[in-house]
Amino acid sequence: MNPIVYHVPLAQLAAYRGRRLIVRSDNARELVACLGAEDLDNLAYVQLCALPGDSDSLIHWAEGLAIELRLDGPTRDFARLYRYAKLLDNHPVRVALPVVAGFEKAAKLALSLQFAVRLHIGQPEAALIEPLARLLDDYLHRPTVAQPIEYFHSLLLGLCHQEPVNLWAIQEEDPALVRYVDEQGAERLPGKLAEADPTSDPESFVARWADRLLAEGTECAQCPFFAPCRGYFKWPRREYDCAGVKTLFHTLQQAADELRGDLAAGPPTPGAPSP
Repeated sequence: MNPIVYHVPLAQLAAYRGRRLIVRSDNARELVACLGAEDLDNLAYVQLCALPGDSDSLIHWAEGLAIELRLDGPTRDFARLYRYAKLLDNHPVRVALPVVAGFEKAAKLALSLQFAVRLHIGQPEAALIEPLARLLDDYLHRPTVAQPIEYFHSLLLGLCHQEPVNLWAIQEEDPALVRYVDEQGAERLPGKLAEADPTSDPESFVARWADRLLAEGTECAQCPFFAPCRGYFKWPRREYDCAGVKTLFHTLQQAADELRGDLAAGPPTPGAPSP
């Protein structure tokens, strides 16, 4: 079975029906009108690319279907999130936003509204590490933060359970798992790989990129977090200094170790065999 999820605009839906899909549109009403019952079983989620304030058509449509709200201008548009709070009555909702100056305010508002958050982190500038660290601290320690923040959430769980995790996959940017389809129907690699060659064996891109960085003896060769990162923060600029993002990895590793210890010290799960 083809594991790839295709991230398609609504205009290309007909060409990709029957495959696993993420369908995006600027118009909520058009999503409701064009996606039939036969499409819903194949949807990972739908993405609203603009937040015009018209969410009423989505509230009682396809109950339980996940909805992602794309907030491309977090400092400009974050207040619009209030208009989508009613979606939570029937849908899990996530806000996707870029890590740019001022993003923290938008992320905190999304969390206060009980939306999950997905950070398009890219290669964050040094000035953005501190607000990322504050947001991570909120996620780990503030009891009012009840929803996941990605990539923090999945990486924490992987480190806690000592299971292999792939930051490219967490960020939905592993081309072995996700392909992006543009408005004209052309396929390209997802996320920050958009400018990479989509014809050069995309299924093995992450493995080849990771092997290349190790062979070249880059900073990655000595990094204790290379296994989950797989060179994610070295694309597209290989000279990117990972010192800041490593502090976030260290915080997550420490939290994962503490969580694993707490779980081991807790009461046994009912029905579990004795050690």
